[in-house]
Amino acid sequence: MTQWDVIIVGAAQAGCAAAWDLAAAGRRVLVLSRAGGQEKPCAGGVTSKTLNRYRFSIAPVVREVVSTLRIGRFPGRDRSLQAPAPFCVMTERGELDAFCRQQAEQQGACFRQTRGIHAIKQDSNGVTVTTREGERYQSDTLIAADGANSPVRKLLGERRYPGAMAIEGCVPRDRLTRYPGMTLDFAAIKGGYGWLFPKGDHVNVGLYVWRHGLASPGREQLERYSQQRLGVSPSHMQGYPLGTWLPRARLCHGRILFAGDAAGCTEALLGEGIYGAVLSGQLAAQAILAGQLSSYPHWLAGWREEVATVEQLAGLYYRLMPMSTRMLQGHLGETLVDGFARGLTLGQCKRRWRGASIVGG
Repeated sequence: MTQWDVIIVGAAQAGCAAAWDLAAAGRRVLVLSRAGGQEKPCAGGVTSKTLNRYRFSIAPVVREVVSTLRIGRFPGRDRSLQAPAPFCVMTERGELDAFCRQQAEQQGACFRQTRGIHAIKQDSNGVTVTTREGERYQSDTLIAADGANSPVRKLLGERRYPGAMAIEGCVPRDRLTRYPGMTLDFAAIKGGYGWLFPKGDHVNVGLYVWRHGLASPGREQLERYSQQRLGVSPSHMQGYPLGTWLPRARLCHGRILFAGDAAGCTEALLGEGIYGAVLSGQLAAQAILAGQLSSYPHWLAGWREEVATVEQLAGLYYRLMPMSTRMLQGHLGETLVDGFARGLTLGQCKRRWRGASIVGG
């Protein structure tokens, strides 16, 4: 049985963010990821606030730089909102995760693939992980960054909460008569929106529902939306859950910390998850480096409050459509894209729109 300072389960954004910080601080870090599984589906939009949190530039995997957002109430007309500077970059999630893994490896983190986690045991000596291959690894602490369907949460008997749902696909650019800009089509599905994200050689098209159970964003719905919006059916369609339960979830289980979608760090209004993943991964690493695991929920309290506020805002926004969408097409939307360009969160943009001063960043 090999000994590590920290084991991280999950090699996506939260896991890689934690691995980079821990390895850079000299900790012996093992990251376990699923072998032979599909890449994590994700629209791949990375906002300015997320770019500001990375310890390195992701320029090598940026496919588009975005400063204009089109907002509409499908199938009606949309309105173009222009930010004073870029507020988002487009990436392919598989490329982004692979690049972040490479950065963590360069700091000294070790990555290994497994068919899955069979058992987890913790005691006063640390945490022992047994894989389905029968390999056993021991560490002082463990970070579970293994997604909304977190096997670690399940093994520990932690409660699972309903979150958001999304489905996405791809349309090659050479099949399009018009190459769209970044677009959000509210009411393309009940309780959600459709999106068009330009990626250079293709367009990522998808449907998002802010709360599970409101509607079923399936293949037929996505194909119909893509046909109506682009005149083409998408390929490589994948559906996935998003963790939006941070205000209700327990973040610590003994020596084990939850991060990313496993902790429910995605905001509910638009379903942005990469920022919460990177932030929670870094804060989990910070708690471990400080030897203060119990401080992790306190350090993440600001984002937990933000997610709770945005969840309430999402319920109000989707309930008040189309009026709320008309507001978003006006001054509210202008304030949002301006705030996003400045690296602000949704909650900070809302307070700015209401005229409240924002202290700090």
